Amino acid sequence: MAITAVLLAAGYATRLYPLTKDKPKTLLPLGSGVILDAVVASLAMVPEVRQRVLVTNHRFAEQFRAWQRASRAPMEILDDGTDSAETRLGAIRDLELVQQRAGAGDDLLVLGTDNLFRWPLAQFVAAAQRVRPAPSVAIAQASSPQAATQFGVVLRDATQRVTAFVEKSPQPPSTEVALCVYYFPAAMGGQIQRFLASGGNADAPGYFLEWLVRQGAVYGLMMPGVWYDIGTLEAYQAVLNEW
Repeated sequence: MAITAVLLAAGYATRLYPLTKDKPKTLLPLGSGVILDAVVASLAMVPEVRQRVLVTNHRFAEQFRAWQRASRAPMEILDDGTDSAETRLGAIRDLELVQQRAGAGDDLLVLGTDNLFRWPLAQFVAAAQRVRPAPSVAIAQASSPQAATQFGVVLRDATQRVTAFVEKSPQPPSTEVALCVYYFPAAMGGQIQRFLASGGNADAPGYFLEWLVRQGAVYGLMMPGVWYDIGTLEAYQAVLNEW
């Protein structure tokens, strides 16, 4: 089955200022390249991916085009037209832009470009395809309840179906947290549009997941091994030290 890979990179990363004042977070240095190189490399072993679309804001679009020319990555750069944190569309409206360009029968594999992980992405895709047409989200075990407050938290039943999803709760009901790694089958149809039409918060994917869990089956797939969410200067420094 055909997959369109969606790389979300339209944020302004204000928590990483001054590093990201004039540069997108995912183009910050990592090893001999940049963070985005590691994200793109994770797609290499998913043979069903037929196209890759990176959605960014207008302010940083040319930097991504320069990266694409230099790396020769098979990637379309989609400019969402915004130029400030105050005017940003939000991750879900950006996802809607990409969905309109994807093939009508394509499943969407959605990656946050500030998430790094060691496990094979193909392993997540295979597990997600086994529960189609329901959508899936990759999850990880947070190090503590305090750490879980920074993420969307899931509760699951014995079949791995998500029974509750809470975005950034000060008192998380679990330490299983959602990564910005999603598999949205084509059969979901207009769920993104219905969420937006209902007045849903378009800013973070977690709010969409919270809504989606109330509409029907969503599966949370626990992925093993190291995972980094580069949301702060401290988290970026940890990645530089450990990756």
